[in-house]
Amino acid sequence: MEDRSTLISAFLETYHLMHRYHMMWYGKNFGGLDPKQGQGRILTALRRMNSIPQRELGFMLDIRPQSLGELLQKLENNGYIRRYQSPTDKRALIVELTEKGETFQLKRPNYDELFVGLNRREQMELKKSLEKVSKQLNDLIEQEAESEFY
Repeated sequence: MEDRSTLISAFLETYHLMHRYHMMWYGKNFGGLDPKQGQGRILTALRRMNSIPQRELGFMLDIRPQSLGELLQKLENNGYIRRYQSPTDKRALIVELTEKGETFQLKRPNYDELFVGLNRREQMELKKSLEKVSKQLNDLIEQEAESEFY
């Protein structure tokens, strides 16, 4: 049991450090605009469409109206989006990317440097082990989801 506890601690420590590095990298390079979170997530979604009512955007991204409004205000203040009143429904605000928002390129950090200390064989072993852990996590998530609804 001691080995498993140590393994879990090491795994969680690595997870937390990975997350910390990820957030620091986006903060340093893109002012915190992570394409999977917050403002970056909104920019990513808006790239897929020309314009969208603010309410639909919030529904699509599952963001509460107040939180969405705050995120959109920051994006608007930085010139990435613009909002205007819908010509057909005066109660609705339409959100669209500005030219700055369309050309802004969100990139991902290069995580290759994390594995410099591992030789090719160790990298492949780690990959196989992580795939096993991921499969087990997926199975557990599916079991939980099934038991929740049935």
